[in-house]
Formats: sequence, C-alpha cells, structure tokens
Amino acid sequence: MGSRGPRPIPTKLKLLRGETRPSRLNRVEPKPRAGQPRLPLDLGPVARTVWRRVLRELGATGVITAVDADILRIYCEAVARYRYAAGMLEASGPLIQAGGSGARRGELVKNPLHQVVRDNAVLVRSLARELGLTPAARVGLRGTGETERDPFADFLDG
Repeated sequence: MGSRGPRPIPTKLKLLRGETRPSRLNRVEPKPRAGQPRLPLDLGPVARTVWRRVLRELGATGVITAVDADILRIYCEAVARYRYAAGMLEASGPLIQAGGSGARRGELVKNPLHQVVRDNAVLVRSLARELGLTPAARVGLRGTGETERDPFADFLDG
C-alpha cells in the first residue's frame, strides 16, 4: 500500500514558499552541496537547449542542485523525445494504413506514435512536478536571487 496524503515538500521549497512555522520544517533533512548541475557532454542538442533554459529560469533559486543532474537529464531527454515524436506524429497524421500480412492490412489504424508522444508527455509532466517546473509546483515560491556557491567548485574552476 502506498503512502497517504500529499507528497512531502522539501524544506528548501517550504522556505521559498514562506513557511514560518518551525514545526513544519525538517531541520535535519539531508542537504546536497550547493551549486548547479554540470551540463553532460553527451546530451543531444534539443536536450541541451532544455537544460540551459531550465537552469537559466530556475537555477538561481537553489532548488535544483548538482545532485539532481540525473533527474534533470532524464527530464531534458524526455522533452526532446516528446518534441521529436510529436513532430513525426504531426507529419504522418493520427491514422496510418496497417501494414504486414494480417487481415487488417491496408485499413486505417491509430498511429503508434500516439503512445510514444503520450508516454513522454506523462514522463515530462511527472518530472517537471518533481523539479518544481510546473505552475502548481511553483505556487508561492519566492526566490532569493542569491545562489550559494560551493567552495570546492570555486577551487576547481580556478
């Protein structure tokens, strides 16, 4: 049986939303190191654009940190796949002729790209919620405009 009630909200998000009750804040919540995730070198061009846009728009809040790199990557790649599949679906249409040697050969059937588009849309939506990228996830957020910088990252950057 799954957990009941709304999903827990990270303390950082609660603080950005203006939570003032100390009893609702988890002061012992694990805190990842400050700093934004680094752009993976093997990310495709569309996914790179999404990565940069997300960090440009939300990176300064400190909600997305280096530890979130894998989730952010999956989100960016899902957006890229969604766009590609949606473009192919638009070009080929919602119905295609059935191929093969079965009884339905030549009949119009639903384009299988519908499933690819839908699957990636669902993945994008759920990951966007996790990363705070949807309007509902951002309700009440108040960014500080200040980013915490990791001293080790400063040292490595030179």
